[in-house]
Amino acid sequence: MENMKESEKRELWKPTPQTFSVYKKGVWITEPYGVMDPYAAYVYIRDGVAREQTEQLRRIYDTDKAKAFKHSQFETATFSGVYEKKCDGGLKKASGYVCFDIDHVPVQHVKDILMELKQFDTVLIFTSPTGHGVKWVVNNRSIFKHVDFYNAVSNYLREIHHIEVDMQARPLSHGCLLPWDPEVYLNPNYM
Repeated sequence: MENMKESEKRELWKPTPQTFSVYKKGVWITEPYGVMDPYAAYVYIRDGVAREQTEQLRRIYDTDKAKAFKHSQFETATFSGVYEKKCDGGLKKASGYVCFDIDHVPVQHVKDILMELKQFDTVLIFTSPTGHGVKWVVNNRSIFKHVDFYNAVSNYLREIHHIEVDMQARPLSHGCLLPWDPEVYLNPNYM
Protein backbone atom coordinates (compact mmCIF):
# COMPACT_ATOMS: atom_id res chain seq x y z
CA MET A 1 0.00 0.00 0.00
CA GLU A 2 2.83 2.42 0.73
CA ASN A 3 4.00 2.47 -2.90
CA MET A 4 0.53 3.19 -4.22
CA LYS A 5 0.02 6.63 -5.77
CA GLU A 6 -2.33 9.03 -3.99
CA SER A 7 -4.85 8.88 -6.86
CA GLU A 8 -4.91 5.07 -6.68
CA LYS A 9 -5.59 5.22 -2.93
CA ARG A 10 -8.60 7.47 -3.50
CA GLU A 11 -9.98 5.06 -6.09
CA LEU A 12 -10.26 2.37 -3.40
CA TRP A 13 -12.88 4.46 -1.60
CA LYS A 14 -15.05 5.36 -4.58
CA PRO A 15 -18.33 3.50 -5.03
CA THR A 16 -18.76 1.49 -8.19
CA PRO A 17 -21.44 3.31 -10.22
CA GLN A 18 -24.43 1.06 -10.78
CA THR A 19 -26.73 1.03 -13.79
CA PHE A 20 -30.49 1.50 -14.02
CA SER A 21 -33.10 1.14 -16.73
CA VAL A 22 -34.36 3.93 -18.98
CA TYR A 23 -37.60 4.00 -20.94
CA LYS A 24 -38.78 5.83 -24.04
CA LYS A 25 -41.22 8.74 -23.78
CA GLY A 26 -44.48 7.89 -22.04
CA VAL A 27 -44.97 6.91 -18.41
CA TRP A 28 -46.99 3.87 -19.54
CA ILE A 29 -43.94 2.35 -21.30
CA THR A 30 -42.85 -0.71 -19.31
CA GLU A 31 -40.13 -2.19 -21.52
CA PRO A 32 -36.74 -0.49 -21.03
CA TYR A 33 -34.73 0.47 -24.10
CA GLY A 34 -31.39 0.62 -22.32
CA VAL A 35 -29.45 1.44 -19.18
CA MET A 36 -27.63 4.45 -17.78
CA ASP A 37 -25.28 5.03 -14.91
CA PRO A 38 -25.29 8.22 -12.80
CA TYR A 39 -22.79 10.00 -15.04
CA ALA A 40 -24.82 9.24 -18.18
CA ALA A 41 -27.97 10.56 -16.46
CA TYR A 42 -26.05 13.67 -15.39
CA VAL A 43 -24.93 14.37 -18.97
CA TYR A 44 -28.44 13.68 -20.32
CA ILE A 45 -30.01 16.12 -17.85
CA ARG A 46 -27.27 18.77 -18.02
CA ASP A 47 -26.82 18.85 -21.79
CA GLY A 48 -30.48 19.35 -22.57
CA VAL A 49 -31.63 16.21 -24.34
CA ALA A 50 -35.07 17.10 -22.97
CA ARG A 51 -34.65 20.87 -23.06
CA GLU A 52 -37.42 21.50 -25.60
CA GLN A 53 -39.95 19.40 -23.66
CA THR A 54 -38.92 20.95 -20.32
CA GLU A 55 -39.31 24.51 -21.61
CA GLN A 56 -42.61 23.68 -23.31
CA LEU A 57 -44.02 22.04 -20.16
CA ARG A 58 -43.16 25.12 -18.10
CA ARG A 59 -45.26 27.25 -20.47
CA ILE A 60 -48.40 25.13 -19.98
CA TYR A 61 -50.54 26.60 -17.21
CA ASP A 62 -53.54 24.29 -17.45
CA THR A 63 -52.91 21.54 -14.86
CA ASP A 64 -54.56 18.72 -16.83
CA LYS A 65 -52.80 19.65 -20.07
CA ALA A 66 -49.46 19.94 -18.27
CA LYS A 67 -49.90 16.52 -16.67
CA ALA A 68 -50.82 14.89 -20.00
CA PHE A 69 -47.86 16.55 -21.72
CA LYS A 70 -45.45 15.59 -18.93
CA HIS A 71 -46.56 11.96 -18.94
CA SER A 72 -46.17 11.61 -22.70
CA GLN A 73 -43.07 13.66 -23.58
CA PHE A 74 -40.28 12.64 -21.19
CA GLU A 75 -38.08 9.61 -20.99
CA THR A 76 -38.10 7.83 -17.64
CA ALA A 77 -35.47 6.18 -15.43
CA THR A 78 -35.99 3.59 -12.72
CA PHE A 79 -33.02 4.60 -10.58
CA SER A 80 -33.53 1.59 -8.30
CA GLY A 81 -32.04 -0.81 -10.86
CA VAL A 82 -32.15 -2.69 -14.11
CA TYR A 83 -35.57 -4.08 -14.98
CA GLU A 84 -36.86 -6.67 -17.39
CA LYS A 85 -40.21 -4.89 -17.13
CA LYS A 86 -41.14 -1.78 -15.10
CA CYS A 87 -42.85 -3.41 -12.14
CA ASP A 88 -41.52 -4.43 -8.73
CA GLY A 89 -41.37 -8.09 -9.81
CA GLY A 90 -39.43 -7.17 -12.96
CA LEU A 91 -36.23 -6.12 -11.17
CA LYS A 92 -33.20 -7.99 -12.55
CA LYS A 93 -30.41 -6.16 -10.69
CA ALA A 94 -30.77 -3.60 -7.92
CA SER A 95 -28.64 -0.46 -8.06
CA GLY A 96 -29.13 0.57 -4.45
CA TYR A 97 -30.26 4.02 -5.59
CA VAL A 98 -33.42 5.61 -4.22
CA CYS A 99 -35.01 8.61 -5.95
CA PHE A 100 -36.89 11.01 -3.68
CA ASP A 101 -39.51 13.26 -5.25
CA ILE A 102 -40.04 16.61 -3.52
CA ASP A 103 -42.79 18.72 -5.11
CA HIS A 104 -43.99 22.33 -4.84
CA VAL A 105 -41.00 23.74 -2.96
CA PRO A 106 -38.56 26.63 -3.28
CA VAL A 107 -36.20 24.64 -5.49
CA GLN A 108 -32.84 26.26 -4.75
CA HIS A 109 -33.49 26.34 -1.00
CA VAL A 110 -34.29 22.62 -0.94
CA LYS A 111 -31.29 21.79 -3.15
CA ASP A 112 -29.05 23.72 -0.72
CA ILE A 113 -30.42 21.76 2.27
CA LEU A 114 -29.96 18.42 0.51
CA MET A 115 -26.38 19.30 -0.47
CA GLU A 116 -25.55 19.82 3.20
CA LEU A 117 -26.80 16.40 4.33
CA LYS A 118 -23.47 14.58 4.65
CA GLN A 119 -25.06 11.59 6.40
CA PHE A 120 -26.57 10.55 3.06
CA ASP A 121 -24.65 9.45 -0.02
CA THR A 122 -26.19 11.85 -2.55
CA VAL A 123 -25.73 10.69 -6.14
CA LEU A 124 -27.74 13.29 -8.14
CA ILE A 125 -29.87 16.36 -7.43
CA PHE A 126 -31.89 18.05 -10.16
CA THR A 127 -34.94 20.21 -10.73
CA SER A 128 -38.11 18.38 -11.73
CA PRO A 129 -39.60 18.86 -15.22
CA THR A 130 -42.19 21.38 -13.94
CA GLY A 131 -39.52 23.55 -12.34
CA HIS A 132 -41.36 23.41 -8.99
CA GLY A 133 -39.73 20.38 -7.42
CA VAL A 134 -36.52 18.51 -6.76
CA LYS A 135 -35.40 14.97 -7.54
CA TRP A 136 -32.83 13.63 -5.09
CA VAL A 137 -31.10 10.33 -5.86
CA VAL A 138 -29.37 8.73 -2.88
CA ASN A 139 -27.28 5.57 -2.61
CA ASN A 140 -28.95 3.35 0.00
CA ARG A 141 -25.94 1.77 1.65
CA SER A 142 -27.93 0.93 4.76
CA ILE A 143 -29.49 -2.26 6.03
CA PHE A 144 -32.95 -0.96 5.05
CA LYS A 145 -34.87 -2.26 2.08
CA HIS A 146 -35.85 0.31 -0.57
CA VAL A 147 -39.31 1.22 0.78
CA ASP A 148 -38.12 1.26 4.40
CA PHE A 149 -35.22 3.55 3.47
CA TYR A 150 -37.61 5.84 1.55
CA ASN A 151 -39.90 6.00 4.59
CA ALA A 152 -37.07 6.64 7.07
CA VAL A 153 -35.43 9.39 5.02
CA SER A 154 -38.82 10.97 4.24
CA ASN A 155 -39.62 11.06 7.96
CA TYR A 156 -36.22 12.60 8.70
CA LEU A 157 -36.70 15.32 6.07
CA ARG A 158 -40.19 16.10 7.38
CA GLU A 159 -39.24 16.16 11.08
CA ILE A 160 -35.87 17.93 10.86
CA HIS A 161 -36.11 20.11 7.74
CA HIS A 162 -39.91 20.45 7.23
CA ILE A 163 -39.58 19.05 3.70
CA GLU A 164 -42.46 16.86 2.50
CA VAL A 165 -41.55 14.02 0.16
CA ASP A 166 -44.06 12.59 -2.34
CA MET A 167 -44.91 9.17 -0.90
CA GLN A 168 -46.40 8.04 -4.23
CA ALA A 169 -42.83 7.84 -5.54
CA ARG A 170 -41.93 5.26 -2.87
CA PRO A 171 -42.41 1.99 -4.84
CA LEU A 172 -39.26 0.19 -5.97
CA SER A 173 -40.14 0.42 -9.68
CA HIS A 174 -41.34 4.04 -9.61
CA GLY A 175 -40.12 5.90 -12.67
CA CYS A 176 -38.50 9.33 -12.61
CA LEU A 177 -38.92 11.66 -15.58
CA LEU A 178 -35.63 12.92 -17.03
CA PRO A 179 -35.84 16.69 -17.64
CA TRP A 180 -33.32 19.34 -18.58
CA ASP A 181 -31.48 21.06 -15.72
CA PRO A 182 -28.18 22.76 -16.60
CA GLU A 183 -27.44 22.99 -12.86
CA VAL A 184 -27.88 19.28 -12.10
CA TYR A 185 -25.51 18.08 -9.37
CA LEU A 186 -23.55 14.84 -9.65
CA ASN A 187 -21.50 13.59 -6.72
CA PRO A 188 -17.90 13.53 -8.08
CA ASN A 189 -17.49 10.01 -6.70
CA TYR A 190 -19.91 8.78 -9.38
CA MET A 191 -18.03 10.21 -12.35
